[in-house]
Amino acid sequence: MVSALRAAGCVFAEDEAALLLSTAGSAAELARMVDRRAAGHPLEHVLGWAEFCGLRIAVERGVFV
Repeated sequence: MVSALRAAGCVFAEDEAALLLSTAGSAAELARMVDRRAAGHPLEHVLGWAEFCGLRIAVERGVFV
């Protein structure tokens, strides 16, 4: 997973992989999330949340992050 993210240009591939692993509910969901991230979707959109000032805020499609 880290190599796929790094090949897609994710500079912090290890950190992103850890976040994806902790968020995905199944192996199939994890694979979809990695595919979306590798396709260039913002990490926050893939995760469905963003962290801001210690708060986890839900993020949906169309939200600028």
